Amino acid sequence: MCGICGIFDPGAEAPVDRLLVERMCGQIVHRGPDEQGIHCAPGLGLGMRRLSIIDLNTGSQPVFNEDHSICTVHNGEIYNFDQLRQQLQAQGHQFATASDTEVVVHLYEQYGIDFVNHLNGMFATAVWDAKRRRLVLVRDRMGQKPLYYCKTPQGVVFGSELKCLLASGRVPVRLNREAVCHFFTLGYIPNPLTIYENVWQLPPGGRLVIEGKQLRQDQYWTIPTDVDHRVNEHEAAERLTELLTDAVRMRMVSDVPLGAFLSGGLDSSIIVALMAQQSATPVKTFHIDFGDPSLSEQRYARAVSQRYGTDHHELVVEASAAAILDQLVDHFDEPFGDASAIPTYYVSQLTRQHVTVALAGDGGDESFGGYNRYREIMARPAWGSAVRAGAGAVGAAVHRLLPRSAPGRRYFRSLGMGAHEFFAVGTAELETRELLHPDFIAGIPQGVTYARLRSPLAGADQSDPLAPFSALDLHHYLPDDILTKVDRMSMAHSLELRAPLLDYRIIEFAASLPHTMKIRDGQTKYLLKQAFANRLPPEVLEQRKRGFSPPVQEWLRNELRDDLEAALHDPDIEAAGIFQLDEMRSLAEEHFSRRRGRRSQLWRYLFFARWWHRHRNQLISDQSTTDRPAHALR
Repeated sequence: MCGICGIFDPGAEAPVDRLLVERMCGQIVHRGPDEQGIHCAPGLGLGMRRLSIIDLNTGSQPVFNEDHSICTVHNGEIYNFDQLRQQLQAQGHQFATASDTEVVVHLYEQYGIDFVNHLNGMFATAVWDAKRRRLVLVRDRMGQKPLYYCKTPQGVVFGSELKCLLASGRVPVRLNREAVCHFFTLGYIPNPLTIYENVWQLPPGGRLVIEGKQLRQDQYWTIPTDVDHRVNEHEAAERLTELLTDAVRMRMVSDVPLGAFLSGGLDSSIIVALMAQQSATPVKTFHIDFGDPSLSEQRYARAVSQRYGTDHHELVVEASAAAILDQLVDHFDEPFGDASAIPTYYVSQLTRQHVTVALAGDGGDESFGGYNRYREIMARPAWGSAVRAGAGAVGAAVHRLLPRSAPGRRYFRSLGMGAHEFFAVGTAELETRELLHPDFIAGIPQGVTYARLRSPLAGADQSDPLAPFSALDLHHYLPDDILTKVDRMSMAHSLELRAPLLDYRIIEFAASLPHTMKIRDGQTKYLLKQAFANRLPPEVLEQRKRGFSPPVQEWLRNELRDDLEAALHDPDIEAAGIFQLDEMRSLAEEHFSRRRGRRSQLWRYLFFARWWHRHRNQLISDQSTTDRPAHALR
């Protein structure tokens, strides 16, 4: 596990300044505190920070092939590296290390840019081919590891985090107004966008090839879309058990101490059960709790721990969002609205005190129908377009007459929406436009967020009522929210997290299953529960889904209230012309008075305000060199 960065100037004859690459590496020491590696060549500078997990003695990077014509810097883990190593050695390749990273350079020798198709893992990888003067960037299929890039007048700058790119001094810091709209609608910025104009995320399953002045991006893998309605339930349960058992086995390979998150939910409990089955020593498990009985899953975690004799560690977290808010802003680099980052931060901190690697249950909800919103959207009436248009007109009229805090106001506003739009953005996109200043969103069309998200919905198998909604979450909510949160908060503590349910074989298998294997008779995750029912305590199977949510609703009324009030009356933010602050203050008053909960909008605003203050000087200084209106950049 590492962090990577680099600069490629195809037309340059001199190597990239080593001190510049070191400065970029210095921004991601938390991702790799154990070691630094740099390679500079004509027009090239590659850097990495290493968190030593596999091959502690000879696994330094960059890693080269036999004649040093190909090298790589690599962030992540290749779980099938031992199998690949044996195959490559049989084909004549000679290895100098025992690391998983070295298979990358030899795979590239053997298969060219298609090397990535052979990898099973989580990774963001750069491969340099000196003979062709070609740089190849790839990101793992599900987007577990981040990779950002920017095309500059000289070439390309890339890195594991946005702060790497900014440290290069080559990236223009211009606020992406569309991304701001998406953030306040969704709580995250959907790939491939970032908060900065012309700075991009490489999408999950994406590949970028830079050769000369040519820059080519494509998808080497996409989530399958065909659903098999003939699948046999017993066979499906057996296949799922086989795949997940193997995925856990592969992710337990480590040369450093290893454990698991144990929330007490279904997914993490299954992972711990499979780890215990394959471990010769007690599995170390980690759980945090907020002391709120309505949110607690403590007793379920304890039941799983007792059944499998784990070495269990718990931490009760006091309400302390204010203490780490600025740390969250620093680690995310751009606005991020999922407050469950807070418990993820704390459980990562607890876990890192005992182990360097942990397994987690991420991915089960999106693949196996775990969210209640899936049941709700499938139960929504399927009106024809004419009926929907009429209902929408009536609903819009009623919406205009109702006061802002009236119960059901959002419902009336949503009546004219089709199921895809309602699921993707609901009324949040319309509400965002009421909170942002008209000058700031001038030229940004209505429905811009839904337009950004609709492709996975439309491309899914429409014969299955769940497939479009699961596809949307797998393409965006999972990588752009859940996995972003998990990566940043674990890496904040130099902890490597591995998610067996994100093995691409399981993702492909789950995508082929009909909705009846996922949600049946109102029961979510039906197949997962059937496959592992005999391995878990009954209360874990029967509990209602709680999620990993802190009490943000009350934090905003109490410990965070002063911070929020200050942000709502900040003259610098008001002068920036981004918000209609009177509207935002009205939401806050509704929330403080308990007339209506406005947790999502207010948490997003507070996070954005802290982020904006952290970066405002860069944004404003960049503005001085352009002719664009101030509100478009600040």
